[in-house]
Amino acid sequence: MRIPLALCLVLSGFLRADEPPIEVNPNRPTFANPALTTQPGVAELEWGLQRSAFREDGPSFGTPTLLKLGLAKDLELRLACPGYLRLEPAGAPPASGLGDFNLAVQWCYLHDGLFGMDQAIQVAHTFPTASTAQGLGNGAPIDTLTLLFSRDAGSYHIDVNLLESWIGLTPDAGGGRATQTAGTVSITRNLSDAWSITGELYALQATPVNARIASNLWALAYKVSKRLVLDAGVDVGLTRGAPRYTVFAGLTVGLGRFRKP
Repeated sequence: MRIPLALCLVLSGFLRADEPPIEVNPNRPTFANPALTTQPGVAELEWGLQRSAFREDGPSFGTPTLLKLGLAKDLELRLACPGYLRLEPAGAPPASGLGDFNLAVQWCYLHDGLFGMDQAIQVAHTFPTASTAQGLGNGAPIDTLTLLFSRDAGSYHIDVNLLESWIGLTPDAGGGRATQTAGTVSITRNLSDAWSITGELYALQATPVNARIASNLWALAYKVSKRLVLDAGVDVGLTRGAPRYTVFAGLTVGLGRFRKP
């Protein structure tokens, strides 16, 4: 028996009615990430533009990109890259190309734990895929372990991240690996159903390849819909090792489902 097209469309609507609407979980533009993960079966893209001004070097431009895939409830796969980079070092010709590729997995292992916090763990590996001759990449792999804590408190949202990285050193830098500890605290205030503002403070330990970094960041976000969030802001360095300032703008968008939830 053949089912009329109109009836097929109605049945299709009923079958899809049980699927929850796609709602993005923005990570950028802050240094901190939330403990909660992307919805199961959903592909979510974060993309932006940023320009940094350094204290003792020329400016840089990048297009940071992050693709998040909700593999299962509370589990996501993360594929990230600084995107297209353009560096303008002082006293040297400009360099451009793609940055190092990063692969990570994040698991939110506890909801409403101590002090009502969601808790997650993230493991990440950075592959030295970028050109080191042009200064676009680290030249050696980096492994990072992150503990993430998040909590909603009325109109506020709080994220705390603790990071430990093992940074590969090239032979020119002595070889081996350097350990770097980092931490960040981020507070978001919902101004309305659509608008929110975020303030963040973060710090990274000095290593043989970088000075100590401390910085504070301020961002404004606009929720166009559950599926699309726009943001923009400025990051102002507090130490000489940090960029003097970085301005950025970007978006988080739910691309769609790659499998049913």
